[in-house]
Amino acid sequence: MSYGVFTAAGAIFFVVGTVILFSIMHSVPAFFIRIVLPTYITLTVFVSIFVYLGYKAYRSKVKIGESTLINERGEVAKDIREGGEGKILVNGELWTAFSDNEIVKGSKVVIIEIDNKLRLKVKPIENTK
Repeated sequence: MSYGVFTAAGAIFFVVGTVILFSIMHSVPAFFIRIVLPTYITLTVFVSIFVYLGYKAYRSKVKIGESTLINERGEVAKDIREGGEGKILVNGELWTAFSDNEIVKGSKVVIIEIDNKLRLKVKPIENTK
């Protein structure tokens, strides 16, 4: 990854090249001012905006994923049988869940683990005290 070094170098060489080109060709100096310079400024503005937005996204906290689901609380939407699966509602999303205990619909649960099939292991909140 170049981390934008090649992009910056390309932009610099673009400007230097056009300046050299139009300083040699004295018959069309207004072309640079009317077309190339506005194009370069527009591209610079767009690239700057995208770099800013990319950096802002890079620095933001993780909003989804395993690290945010552990210890999250939810509500059972479909009964979870002992050793079987059911459904829980967490932050407005329906997830497949399993438990070592039988948990009935409407009960509050806490997520304790996520397996490799994206199933959530839960336990009733009453047992977490």
